[in-house]
Amino acid sequence: MLVERLTDMMIPDPDHVVRYVRPRLVLEDGSVEGSAFRLRSGDSGLSVNWLDWFQGLSKSQQIEQVRIRSRLEMRRNGRLAELNVGRTRQSIGSLASLRFVHVPLPAEDGDDADPSHSEITGLPSDSSVAARVGDLIAWSVTNLYPAVDS
Repeated sequence: MLVERLTDMMIPDPDHVVRYVRPRLVLEDGSVEGSAFRLRSGDSGLSVNWLDWFQGLSKSQQIEQVRIRSRLEMRRNGRLAELNVGRTRQSIGSLASLRFVHVPLPAEDGDDADPSHSEITGLPSDSSVAARVGDLIAWSVTNLYPAVDS
């Protein structure tokens, strides 16, 4: 099945992903709290969207495609935090073996397909290491975009 094969596709280091950050995790100085990049209990990866999946579009058009296809209820003060895959992996170093994996979502239950959906896997579950890795990922954020187009 094609979807199963795509789930093994690694996102290349030069590419970019965005992760939705809830308003309470966006700090006053505009940076993102590291806990936005920690696993919740029972999760195996962090949900992100692969911007470069939308080839030939401008950055603002790529962001709009993510907004349109997202299954999350994005709030007005929330942000989409952009990460460069290679720089993020490099900033983590040997603390974790991060993998950025393409995991497209099929159309279901009235939701459109989300071909850019991906996950960051290989995150540590140990709380002290997870906190450090989350902070390092937060420091790797290259851009923040409004989650809701105003």
